[in-house]
Amino acid sequence: MKLFENPVFLTHKRIVHRGGVLAAILIAALVGSCLLAGLISYLADPRGFNFSSPAEAGKTFYGWIVGVEILVLILGGFNRVARALADDRKAGLWDSNRLTPLKPAQILAGYWLAPALREVYMAAVLAGFGLVIVLAGRLPITLWLGTQVLIVSTALLFGLLALLAGMALQRSQGVLIFLGLFFAYPFSFIAPSRMLTNFLLPIYGITNLFHEPAVAKAHHSANEWADWRVLPEIFGVQMQPILLSLALQILLGLFVWRVLVRKTNRPFQPLLLRGEAITLFSMLVLSQHALLWDLWYGKFPVPDDKEGLLAVVYGGAILISLTLLAMASPKPEHVRIEALRLGFKNTGAIFSRSAVSLAFTLAGISAAAFFTQFVFSLASSFKIFLALAVNLLEICLVFALLLEFCRLRHKRRALGFVALWLFLFGLIPFILAAVFSSETIGRFSLLAPGFMAMSNHQNPDWPCLFGILLAHLGITVILFIGWQRQWKRLLEHTA
Repeated sequence: MKLFENPVFLTHKRIVHRGGVLAAILIAALVGSCLLAGLISYLADPRGFNFSSPAEAGKTFYGWIVGVEILVLILGGFNRVARALADDRKAGLWDSNRLTPLKPAQILAGYWLAPALREVYMAAVLAGFGLVIVLAGRLPITLWLGTQVLIVSTALLFGLLALLAGMALQRSQGVLIFLGLFFAYPFSFIAPSRMLTNFLLPIYGITNLFHEPAVAKAHHSANEWADWRVLPEIFGVQMQPILLSLALQILLGLFVWRVLVRKTNRPFQPLLLRGEAITLFSMLVLSQHALLWDLWYGKFPVPDDKEGLLAVVYGGAILISLTLLAMASPKPEHVRIEALRLGFKNTGAIFSRSAVSLAFTLAGISAAAFFTQFVFSLASSFKIFLALAVNLLEICLVFALLLEFCRLRHKRRALGFVALWLFLFGLIPFILAAVFSSETIGRFSLLAPGFMAMSNHQNPDWPCLFGILLAHLGITVILFIGWQRQWKRLLEHTA
């Protein structure tokens, strides 16, 4: 079936057009006209401006076009798609579409491409004005082509992520995600340039296109833009930023599309299966470490002003792993039904299905990725690596055990109790440390040992650090005992 014959696409297209698109197109045209008028004014009389050349003026005005286009197409489109799917799920239209002869891919294509048509029209108008500005400013046409390709590819990826959000969350939550992305995106320019988010989003590639390639290595240059001008490397192999961004976006997009098709075909399955969670985590974590590898060439730590990058990556690995554990953790009722069907009543079978076994896998993958940063300096930095690996394993296990324990014990109030215990284990020590002006108290946070190992590697207090890790291991064992007992009670009541 062709896209323009797809009933889901046609329905949402009519909704968009019924709401009116002319005003939105005129707004985009007015924004583009103002920026083009500014460039024309500079070319007519440069004395009233602070630009050194027509090229600099053209880049400035075209940069504003790109910024507005990103806000409209990527962030605005994300919100439209997520809200359309969430609203249809709430009204029962999503289930009705699933009962039609349409294939899951056709249903998803309609929701993916139609709800954001108003934003597409606006972006097209802005892109047209951007082309005129590029030509008037005597800029290379490759600047326009490269930036527009990155914007379109990122918009398509965000559309898929919006479908994922629309399936998983209610409308109000989807709007909160949109607002978070809206405020976080502009500030991502202040984040380190080697972060994976700067390639999944079009930041690094667009910034690189606006500046001439740097001759020197980024970390050997005092230029504030040098980090963004150097060609990125994957385990030491240089790549063009635009090609790297497209490759990562395509890989992630294909993965998300597969998850969406499966979820549409089998709506009662978890949003992420165990294999999918492992694949996604491996792809993200290994890609991030590949981008960082050429900073130390496997010899961390070395005297360098970028040592804090590894701490940022460590925090990101924790956040991603906990998110995936929450998405892949089975609900107790589903496990109980499976136990009735298959007739198992042992905790070994429960363990293989729970997020606890997945926590071991994700922690192992992350440890293997971090190992690449220490592989040639392991003799001198083995304790740092060991502290990182053990702390990450403890965090993943504590979260997985808490989540399932609270679901079994507190049922509908589970998330509140999970948040309470995580706040107690992770944040309360930092708050007490600030109140009593004692750095020692903050070390007992579940989140602290890994960061301590990286930040204090020159003057380490290893006995204290490993003592804290041992105390956290005791907490993990206690949680495991409680988790095991709760599952046994559930299985005993399974007739």
